[in-house]
Amino acid sequence: MLITLITGMLLTALALGALWGGFILLRQSPRFEHFNSRHANKRMLQLSLLLYFIGIALTIFWMA
Repeated sequence: MLITLITGMLLTALALGALWGGFILLRQSPRFEHFNSRHANKRMLQLSLLLYFIGIALTIFWMA
């Protein structure tokens, strides 16, 4: 059960890292200049929080 918990935490952290890494890389491109706004940052934080709680829920479900 401990291995499941650690795996779930790592997968959640990797998913959030990939999400933020892609967002940061896309913001540097001139085609995605609209990502450099407060609104885009707010939506990204909301998406991160949602993904974090989905990761926690799936980890708990996987452990059960």
